[in-house]
Amino acid sequence: MSRSIQSLVRRYQDQQLNDEEVRKLDDLLRTDPDAREIFRQETNLIATIEEIACEQGLDPPVDTATAPPVDQIHGSLSGPFTRWMMATGWLVAVISASLLIATFASPSASTQTETIATIIGVNGPLQWTGNGGQVRSDLTVGMQLPGGTIDGVAPESWFALEFDDGSVVVTSGNSMLAFSDLGQKVLLLKAGKLSADVTPQPDGFPMLIHTRSAILEIVGTSFDIDTDLAATALKVTEGKVRVKRRSDGQLVDVPAQHQVIAAADQDLNVTQIPQVAHHWKSQLQDGPRRTYGRWLPATSDSGPMLHCIPYLTETNQTIYTSSFAVTVADAAPVMTNAQTMIEVEGHLDRATDLYVGMTLKTAKGDFAGRFQVVLPSEEFQSDERFKRTLRIENFTLDPSLSAMKDNLASTSHELIVDSIWFHTLYQQAGLAVTSVELQEQSE
Repeated sequence: MSRSIQSLVRRYQDQQLNDEEVRKLDDLLRTDPDAREIFRQETNLIATIEEIACEQGLDPPVDTATAPPVDQIHGSLSGPFTRWMMATGWLVAVISASLLIATFASPSASTQTETIATIIGVNGPLQWTGNGGQVRSDLTVGMQLPGGTIDGVAPESWFALEFDDGSVVVTSGNSMLAFSDLGQKVLLLKAGKLSADVTPQPDGFPMLIHTRSAILEIVGTSFDIDTDLAATALKVTEGKVRVKRRSDGQLVDVPAQHQVIAAADQDLNVTQIPQVAHHWKSQLQDGPRRTYGRWLPATSDSGPMLHCIPYLTETNQTIYTSSFAVTVADAAPVMTNAQTMIEVEGHLDRATDLYVGMTLKTAKGDFAGRFQVVLPSEEFQSDERFKRTLRIENFTLDPSLSAMKDNLASTSHELIVDSIWFHTLYQQAGLAVTSVELQEQSE
């Protein structure tokens, strides 16, 4: 029954109801409190998505001249002004302050208080917001969630969630994901990286993933998404994903082993995922794109630098960190092998232990672990410009992941490099990285 109401509401928002269906929706809203609640939740969801459109300066999606008849719509959302605003599609303006809590964290939605997913992996500083604004950072494996928003607040943040139907989504790094399931899974990835392995979804109710630049429709597949303010990059490893670009409504289907970038300033072209590479080098001279830290341009004394910035861990300790995205949407994935080496150049204000690590993924996009090397303070001097070459065989699993080691890679070989990161602990040591290069050891 709830899916029937939800389908009517969504088709109403899309102006697809005929007169008979409008009358049916009208009757449901007048007589069924559950129908009114679903209507409210759906309009809140549309408001959230349209807020993103407003931020991008997009035009209103519906012309009032072609809006469906709504004169008979009753219930708590009735009234001439409200009906006009719903007809124009700009629902943000009609929802009062008490209703601006999105579907993802609505305290009064009885269906949303039921848990819909279970945490199956968590590491690094994360924050969950839900249940009417409840905020928690003490997330643990096995915790069940009713929906809400997950924020990853550091390069090493990682979060894996399994829905009740077995679908798994994973976010990593600095990311923000809102998720809901009221008969249909709806996700909002406002920033960051997401990978997913989605089980077959019910007919007519695919998983929907909204970003600032695209809407993705998933029936059942495996894929990776990387999104920022301007673009959404998708790589599909299994199945097929339909992508709708927000700027013009253009649609493309992306099959397995193909990719697409949805952005207003480039063609929506589907291409084959390129073969893997075994070499990568940072490009700080091009600016701070795809980095985490404080970027400074070149001066007469030195080239551009990426300085570490502080963040608080889940145990309230301060770590100073920076990172580089390695495998990116518009280039071949970078894979390690037995001959991989990492060459690092930088500067330290004072001698301290230096942590150098890689966040790794499997070829399917699953999280494989964080592997690191610790360079002891004895190897450095204060106010030193340094250059170190690190061999792949010396990288070991981050001890903070020891509880999960049975589900992670046993070595750092033959894996995709998601990012390379650096940090010092507890006190500012002035770490600045000037160059990073991943290459193969010559025979």
